[in-house]
Amino acid sequence: MADPIAHPADPRSLVSAPAHARVEIVATLKATLGKPNSTLVGAAIGTGMAAQAACRGGADFILALNAGRLRSMGAPSIFSLLALRNSNDFVLDFARSEILPVAKVPVFFGGSAFDPRCSIETVLESIAKAGFGAIVNFPTAIFLDGRFRTEIERAGLGFQRELDMLRAAQKRGMATLAYVRTAAEAQQAAHAGVDIINLNLGWNVGGTVGSRTGLSLTQAAEYAKVVFRQIRAISENTLCVLEGGPIVSPDQMYEVSAVSRADGYIGGSTIDRVPLEASMEQITSAFKSVGTLQKRIDELERQLEHVQREYAIVGRSPAIQQIKQRFEKLAASPLPVLITGEVGTGKKLLARAIHEASRRPGSKLISASPVGASGESLFGSAPSDGGRKMLGLLGYQPKATLLIENIECLSSDVQERLMEVIETGVYRRLGDNDRGRFEGRLILTSTRSLTELGSSGQIIPSLESRLAPGHILLPSLRDRLEDLPLLAEHFLQALRKDRRSRKLSVDHSAYRVLMTYGWPENIRELRSVLETAAIGCEGDWIKAEHLPPLGGADAPQPHPADEREWILNALQRHRFRRGETARYLGISRKTLYNKMRAYGFPLQARGEDFE
Repeated sequence: MADPIAHPADPRSLVSAPAHARVEIVATLKATLGKPNSTLVGAAIGTGMAAQAACRGGADFILALNAGRLRSMGAPSIFSLLALRNSNDFVLDFARSEILPVAKVPVFFGGSAFDPRCSIETVLESIAKAGFGAIVNFPTAIFLDGRFRTEIERAGLGFQRELDMLRAAQKRGMATLAYVRTAAEAQQAAHAGVDIINLNLGWNVGGTVGSRTGLSLTQAAEYAKVVFRQIRAISENTLCVLEGGPIVSPDQMYEVSAVSRADGYIGGSTIDRVPLEASMEQITSAFKSVGTLQKRIDELERQLEHVQREYAIVGRSPAIQQIKQRFEKLAASPLPVLITGEVGTGKKLLARAIHEASRRPGSKLISASPVGASGESLFGSAPSDGGRKMLGLLGYQPKATLLIENIECLSSDVQERLMEVIETGVYRRLGDNDRGRFEGRLILTSTRSLTELGSSGQIIPSLESRLAPGHILLPSLRDRLEDLPLLAEHFLQALRKDRRSRKLSVDHSAYRVLMTYGWPENIRELRSVLETAAIGCEGDWIKAEHLPPLGGADAPQPHPADEREWILNALQRHRFRRGETARYLGISRKTLYNKMRAYGFPLQARGEDFE
């Protein structure tokens, strides 16, 4: 384990690490951290497959460690401290051939400084020539204690030698990351100018071979908070990250990081061993019980289809849930309804849904728009110059549901007359005193909210007050992006039905684009985009390359972490209950499971999570 590289690699494959690697790596990580609601995530792994999966999941950097390789061989991480192999040769063998070729993020080489037979410069020379621009002290003496640790340090082969290795690496232009466990070690690393300090809270718990920890999440958070404060007092530019101990899930990571103000998290066992164990166990179980699982999936999909079919309101965001809760009450009442929202949010669709749910016998939904400034098309007019009288919609369709769009365009006189219809059920024809009864219902729409209409004087106060009880504000699509998958599936279902087309689905690469766009024209624009993509897609999956240009050439490009955040937020909201999360996102449980596995989320469910 402890020996450095004792012989050079094949000269034909050696590439010297660029002198500016450290500057670029640190700048990239800090730029990522500077984005809103961002946190750094590192993956401590040991295989090319894990590296690919971590990169797809949005990892910001990778640690190529002997522990990662040993975990993939079935051993716990603590075996990395045993003299089982020449550690540096071991890491170089798999990291250079498997991880470097596929990694799209910085790779920190897990370098051992234990061997007294070889100088630090010799170790760094071999690592740099292999093409690595960053290094981390692993395996490390910080995991040793008692007399063994004392003797290692006394011999000059412990933590101080590891810091010497990191200092020398920086002089070569390599980025550095230091493992520490105590406040004293953290302060020493900060004084050494290390770029990233990783406070390790102990070997990870969880899984079948995980260790035990004496720290609770609260204790770990408070301890990290103190240590990070000390680090930043010495070097405010140093990045502070967490790893290990009681943290085994994203929500626990968030809990500890929020209190300690950590810049990020490094996952080892939590990213490869624990998810892999759970994945293989659950997949095997799924094959054994495929009939039961399929029956449950079918049941959930039928429930989802029933909700959408009954209400014609697609979505599960909090705003849409509130609308659904009011929907039946408004449909059953005679109250006038005002639906407000931006262009393309679905105001007409909601109006139709309210009308259909009201089940008024013999009633039709009639669009009364556009209504002129005089309101003649609504109220009718007296005969003029010997002509015939004009019958308005209120008289021609006295039991219909009238949809009046853009109420802000109506004159004050028309609004006064509408107010009279709402209050008394009686309308007055223009030009004389003839009156008629209107027994139908009024649904009005506006692109401005009720508050904006009142404050700007575009609606008379009495009408504003009368419409308030039946006011529904439809949120913009950018404010309920969690509904986008459900909306996409809803529109694709309509395409299949109308055009008898194949079963199309949206690939995760397309979702990354869709979830990062501003949608100025809301769900109307989403439908148009999907229809265009469906025409250009020849297979069963709509991918990013099938989507038409969104927002012009200067629109920001999506980052792989966007979908990861979308999934993580939904999981956290539902306490990692996969069934609830899948229904909330509008995807099948199988799809959610695959996404969790792709993004490295823990798949081991608690007992109450099985539904």
